[in-house]
Amino acid sequence: MSDTTRKIALLDLDAFFASAEVLRDPALRERPFAVGGGGERGVVATANYLARQYGVRSAMSGAHARRLCPELHFVTPDHGYYRDISKKVLNILQETTPLVEPASIDEFYLDLTDNTKYHGSASVTMESIRHALRAFGLTASAGISNQKMVAKIASEENKPDGQFVVPPERVLDYLAQLKLKRIPGVGPKSLERLNYAGFFLGRDIQHASIERLQELLGDKSGWLLYQRCQGIDPRPIVTERVRKSVGVEETLPSDFSQLRQVEQFVDEVLLPQLLRRMRVARWQQTHIKSQTVKLKFSDFQQTTVSRTTQTASPSLFYHLIREAWDRRNHRGIRLIGISVALPDPDDQLQLELELE
Repeated sequence: MSDTTRKIALLDLDAFFASAEVLRDPALRERPFAVGGGGERGVVATANYLARQYGVRSAMSGAHARRLCPELHFVTPDHGYYRDISKKVLNILQETTPLVEPASIDEFYLDLTDNTKYHGSASVTMESIRHALRAFGLTASAGISNQKMVAKIASEENKPDGQFVVPPERVLDYLAQLKLKRIPGVGPKSLERLNYAGFFLGRDIQHASIERLQELLGDKSGWLLYQRCQGIDPRPIVTERVRKSVGVEETLPSDFSQLRQVEQFVDEVLLPQLLRRMRVARWQQTHIKSQTVKLKFSDFQQTTVSRTTQTASPSLFYHLIREAWDRRNHRGIRLIGISVALPDPDDQLQLELELE
């Protein structure tokens, strides 16, 4: 069981890209808008809560979003600006504790175990932090527990602009009543496999044997899912992160319908971009962990194919492209992505499920 004395929080900025745009243009607050592309090929990155009332959601096509909300306004994403705002949020958090781990541009883990503010109350501390962010112009939701995983799940309970606490003595009961799709790492294919075998809730995994789960999901994934549902997550807050992957992807101006189009696009557009990014990141092509290809189809479904390797190889990308292409079922290709990952020195300490 995770250390019952730890106090770990996950702060999740609400509709971050949209909220950042309101900081820049307060007039947006009164109108439904989305960040992303509004054309036939555009995709919604996020939407403000007024737009969400019409059913507009992230990853939706811009054209479909306009049909749901004809008066929807689109704002072009400005990732440099979002990174700047994220850094300012990080500075606000570090005024409370130096133990802050940016999990993404809009999510931050905090270790409040030894924090002495507000008599050591993590709940009151997070209320104070969220108040400071509200004064800055952003709202955030928070989850608090004794571990990262439960804090992450709990942050979704009272969104937007709320928080939820799962005390150490309640962790097992909280996990027991969760649907398995809420356990980080359980994807659609794994969920289907688990449901077919009679596993639907966290308690089903808690009462299962590790051997049965490994039979369903493989040795590593079965063991990790069992650990997670037992509330075992000893991961510490890591204040400095080493970049573990580099990738590029692009939405195509029109769907590709031929394999040679995909291969040519990777050869002439994506691969040169990836190599440049690897050089900027000072990565060696002879020291990587895996290569991955992602294809998104015309119906917005997507597939990824990865292979473990020690040396980056363009020929391996083309092999992965052909494998992903075979899954298209006559659909067009609207997005292509390629990436490489570095070996993780702490791989055995990671609690990321590899179920897909």
